[in-house]
Amino acid sequence: MNSPDFWDRKIFSIHYFELGLLFLLYLVFGWAYFMAIYTTSNGNLGFWDNTTLDYALKALYTFPIWWLIFRKLSKWKIWHKVLLHILLLPLFVVVWQQSYYAICDLIGWGHLGWPFAWWDVYIPGLFYVIQFGIFHLYEYYQKLQQQHALEAELRELALKSELTALKAQLNPHFLYNTFNTISASLPPEQESTREMIAQLSDLFRYQLKASKMELVPLREEIDFVETYLQLEKARFGDRLQFDFLIPDDLLMAKVPPMILQPLVENAIKHGIAPKIEGGNVLIKATKKEQLIRFEIQDTGIGLNKNVDLFNNGIGLANTQKRLEKMYGTFLQVLDNTLSGVTVSFEIPIALK
Repeated sequence: MNSPDFWDRKIFSIHYFELGLLFLLYLVFGWAYFMAIYTTSNGNLGFWDNTTLDYALKALYTFPIWWLIFRKLSKWKIWHKVLLHILLLPLFVVVWQQSYYAICDLIGWGHLGWPFAWWDVYIPGLFYVIQFGIFHLYEYYQKLQQQHALEAELRELALKSELTALKAQLNPHFLYNTFNTISASLPPEQESTREMIAQLSDLFRYQLKASKMELVPLREEIDFVETYLQLEKARFGDRLQFDFLIPDDLLMAKVPPMILQPLVENAIKHGIAPKIEGGNVLIKATKKEQLIRFEIQDTGIGLNKNVDLFNNGIGLANTQKRLEKMYGTFLQVLDNTLSGVTVSFEIPIALK
C-alpha cells in the first residue's frame, strides 16, 4: 500500500497540512503584534523575545482546547460548543497571562503593569475568539466538502442502481410468468410446492420494488424476511427455527429495503448451516430514543476469528456500506454468551 502524501500524514490527530496552516496563522498574528509593539517601543524589542514566548504559550494552551472541541466533543451541536467557549475563554486568558508574566519575571523580561495589563486580557481574549472562529470556519468547510463528495457518490450509486434495475426488469417479469405457469401446471396434491413458488415469486417482486425505492415501511421489510425464512425452512426443516420481536408501533417506520435480509442470510449460511443440529434466528427491533436498534441473533457456530467477515462475502460488506453512506452508522458483530453471533445496528426513526 502506498504511503500517504507528506501533507496527509498526521500527528496527534492533526494533518501536517493543518499544522502548516496553524503555524502560518500564528506567524501572521505574531508578526502583526510584534510590529504594533515595535513601533511604540522605539525599536527596543526583538521579535524572538516577548512575541515568541507570547505565541508559544498561546499555542500550548490552544491545543488541548482544540482537541477537546474538535475531536473529543466533535458530535456536539454548535451552540453547545459556543457555551463551552464562553467558559473556556476566561480560563485561557487568565492561565496565559499568569504564566506569561511569571516567565517574564523569572528571566528578566518586561511586561505590562496594571492598569495597562488589561491589554493583556483584552488582546488574548480577542485572539481566542478570532482563532477559534477560523477553526470553526475551517471545520464547516471540511464538512461541506465531505457532504458534497458524499452526495456525488450517492448520486453515482443511485444511477448505477437505476441502470441495474432497468436491466433486471425483464428477468423478474419473465420469472413471474414462468412461476405462474409452473404453479398452474402442478396437481392439487402438490399444494406445498405451489406455495413455495408463490413465495419465491413474492421475493422477486419485492426485490424489484426495492430497487426503485429508498425507504419502505418496516412491516414490508419484515414480511419479505419472513417469506425468505419460510423458503429456507423448507430446505433446512426442523434444523432452522426463527422468531420476530418487533413492536407494533415500529411497523410503519421507514427503513432501507433489503437491509435485514442479507444479515439473516449471513446468519443462516455461516452460523446455522454448518451446525449439525441447526439453530434459531431471532430478528429483533427496539426503540432507543429517536433511533431503531435492530439485532439479528443466531445460535450457530459463532465467529471464526481467522475470517474477516466484511471481506469474506458481499452481504455484510454491502450492508455496512449502505448504513455508512445513508446514516453514518456501522454494523456491530459480537459473539453471544452461549453460542452464535449477534449483528446489530441503529438508524434514525423515520415515519415519512
